[in-house]
Amino acid sequence: MLSKIKYYALEITVYFLVLLRLLIIGFVPLFDKTEARYAEIARIMYETGNWVTPQIDYNVPFWAKPPMSTWISALSFHVFGVHEFAARFPSFLLQVILIIIVAKALNFKKRQTYWFALIMLTIPEYYIHCGVVSTDSSLLMGITFIMIGFWNSISKANNQKFWKFLIWLGVAIGMLAKGPIVLVLTAPPIFIWSCLYKGHLKLFFKKTLWIPGIAFAFLFSFLWYYSAELRTPGFIDYFFVGEHYKRFVESGWKGDKYGFAKQQPLGMIWLFLILFAIPWFQFIVVNGFKMKKEILKNKWVTLLWIWMLWTPLFFTISKSLIHTYTLPSMIPLGLLVMCYFESYHKNKRWVVGAMFVPILVFICFISINTFYTDVSWQNTDKHLVGKINPLETTNIYAWEFKSYSSQFYTSGQIKTLHNSEELENILKEEKTFYILSRNANYKHMPEALKKHLFKIGANRKSQLFIHKP
Repeated sequence: MLSKIKYYALEITVYFLVLLRLLIIGFVPLFDKTEARYAEIARIMYETGNWVTPQIDYNVPFWAKPPMSTWISALSFHVFGVHEFAARFPSFLLQVILIIIVAKALNFKKRQTYWFALIMLTIPEYYIHCGVVSTDSSLLMGITFIMIGFWNSISKANNQKFWKFLIWLGVAIGMLAKGPIVLVLTAPPIFIWSCLYKGHLKLFFKKTLWIPGIAFAFLFSFLWYYSAELRTPGFIDYFFVGEHYKRFVESGWKGDKYGFAKQQPLGMIWLFLILFAIPWFQFIVVNGFKMKKEILKNKWVTLLWIWMLWTPLFFTISKSLIHTYTLPSMIPLGLLVMCYFESYHKNKRWVVGAMFVPILVFICFISINTFYTDVSWQNTDKHLVGKINPLETTNIYAWEFKSYSSQFYTSGQIKTLHNSEELENILKEEKTFYILSRNANYKHMPEALKKHLFKIGANRKSQLFIHKP
């Protein structure tokens, strides 16, 4: 009886975490820069019907990333309409489905599946990305398909062709999600592991479906690269040379067209891994050290360790990174926890510790929406845009700079005024208009022009003004 109660409690906890994350994606506004940027790119794709070239603004191609995440968000807009929930729902769905796929591929029993789900949903980095508009969830699916397909293709006698096909499907998805980084993060772990166990590398290369696999990956992904280059010449050079070489080896890379390379101290990726995988990373380190002599004896555990550690090893020498680069390590980390997890009774303190982050998220979410309604601290212009009355005018401008959230929440109507001459010309037309300005940019506006504007709202980064003739 007690065992059944614990099992039901496990199920309820998993569903609670899923529903909590689903609830949050519809209530929290899109934040600048990254999330609002990808949502706006998808909104433009949905509006224009141009499914080949992602656009960061109308007629301005976005060359930094392939279109997989843009496609699925744009499709979501078709189904649900244009809002935060629709933009985020695909990444939520991908990561929930990924948990189920991994559990099925590894023949987890029902109880094991729920434990795996609980572990993954209590890893902060994984839980954060269950509902964030980004390219990382799609990349994670591609990487996972390759690694799980590889393991099952050499460890299972039946359905080998299916698992080898899954490898190439993962390659195609990864290439359309973030590009060749999918191969950089999977081929070396597979090669290293195969070299450790005699005969496996030869077996893998001998029996992999190279010709049909490459043909499939080409048709599924590489044709898009060709079409994108035809539509916007220069894309291939920028994407492969700039984004996949210069970004990682050149400190302060000047060629970034869409922002700036995030500069971090060397080795920062390891601190990100420790912080954003707490407490489960610490759990596997402790248990792995206790059982270090057994690691190489278990081929599956060895593969998981190599898979998990390769991503931070690769990014150790890079200064241009953010914490999301640790996401590819989260699936093998969760599977290592499953390998070392004996029972709830023996690992109770780790489970209780792991629940701290989602419970804290729940408390903060309820508290902010109940007691602390001042949203001016949020890094978004949604609430300022909400003060615009469309019955007064549809003329909306940004002074010198427009945020991605202001683009998204005005449905692309906001236009940039680059200098005082352009603003003077608008004032001469003697029409009602709104103008949004970042605090830093507002300092550049001539005092004589400021007198014609009336402030109607502000947040920590921006101010909204109205001009009435």
